[in-house]
Amino acid sequence: MSADVEHVTCREFVEVLTDYLEGALDADERADIERHIVICRGCSNYVEQVRSTLDLLSRLATHDVDDAPAGATLAIFRHWQSGRSA
Repeated sequence: MSADVEHVTCREFVEVLTDYLEGALDADERADIERHIVICRGCSNYVEQVRSTLDLLSRLATHDVDDAPAGATLAIFRHWQSGRSA
């Protein structure tokens, strides 16, 4: 990512969103992303939706999730992830 805010695209934002939320970006990258959030309403809404989803998911207890759908979802994610790394 470039230090120039005009070069941070929405696609770049989405690609690093997890790293941003986990605090894994360096200071310059984090500043670029935060400037993009300020100027891009769509990405600002998106990051708030992801934060809300994560907050809600963090409130689920293990017993709230049935093993069968959780296992199926995990299998789908693993299949999807393996296709991305190929």
